[in-house]
Amino acid sequence: MEVVEVQISFYRQIGEQQALNWREKAPGGFEFILKAPQCVTHPPKSPTYHRSHLGSQERQECGFFRLSAVVEREMEVFLGRAKTLKAQKFLFQTPPSFKPTRENLENMEEFFKSYQEKGLFLWEPRGKEWTLQTVKECCKKLDLVHATDPLLEGPQAWGAFTYFRLHGNLRTYRHDYSREEMETILELAGEEGYILFNNDKMWKNALEMKNLLSSNGA
Repeated sequence: MEVVEVQISFYRQIGEQQALNWREKAPGGFEFILKAPQCVTHPPKSPTYHRSHLGSQERQECGFFRLSAVVEREMEVFLGRAKTLKAQKFLFQTPPSFKPTRENLENMEEFFKSYQEKGLFLWEPRGKEWTLQTVKECCKKLDLVHATDPLLEGPQAWGAFTYFRLHGNLRTYRHDYSREEMETILELAGEEGYILFNNDKMWKNALEMKNLLSSNGA
């Protein structure tokens, strides 16, 4: 399967014409997986907003899965672009500042239940306070697929399929995966799922992984 995980949708909305162009140029069966807008997951003071189209006042309504008017508006646009791209899987990445408090867990439940008919949701929690058991309980309850880097963050807690996001190094993202590391990743991945690279050698490593899969007859 040919697939790409779109990162720009986290920082700002994809233009309608841009989405149309991508879909028209993509081969048949090509899959787009979109990273959900930062206004859903990240708090107003997150440095990632420097690339956002949202004003400082709008950002005050954002983050930690709060269903504000701004978030609902941005999600409507986001899902519209997803429809153009025929995308059905969406990644939500939460920062280390998003902790497993009662309020945050309640916000997550309300958010995902509100959008549960809109697609399949992947969740990548950051931070040591999210234990494997807590992540498993959340994913099972909210029907989420746990996205993880098995070499940096440990095993996948829950999901109908594997979803690995390989960062190399969380501080710099600089890393060139060796054949031995790739073989270890394949052993951990199981029979079905996604292996996506998010390091500075992502293109090179993705091609090497595809070649390794081909040589293994997978």
